[in-house]
Amino acid sequence: MNGVKPIPAELLTDGAVLLTPTGSGYLRDNLDSVRIVRVSAITDYTTGRTRDCTELVMYFDCVNSSPSGTEFAAGQSLEYCGETYEVVSAELFAGEDPHHWRVKARKTGGEHI
Repeated sequence: MNGVKPIPAELLTDGAVLLTPTGSGYLRDNLDSVRIVRVSAITDYTTGRTRDCTELVMYFDCVNSSPSGTEFAAGQSLEYCGETYEVVSAELFAGEDPHHWRVKARKTGGEHI
């Protein structure tokens, strides 16, 4: 793997569900041994009203995360802790071999609070 070690398994303690749109709904894949960093954000849309726009960054290691061979793209969604996040970007870090994916996702349907 190009001399670069996989992300240590001790850091890959999270799980999520990947939702890929199909003609009749969504294909659901359980993702195991991933790292998810949650970034809270509140956005002001109008005076006195705000919306929860929480974002996630998920790291999927090409050796230690599963299922092996999973690919990511904008337009997919992630379910994490009972909430749905739309994938806005997915970047594969690779040399000769794939190393890991960095997937950024934004909460969908954030309630006005």
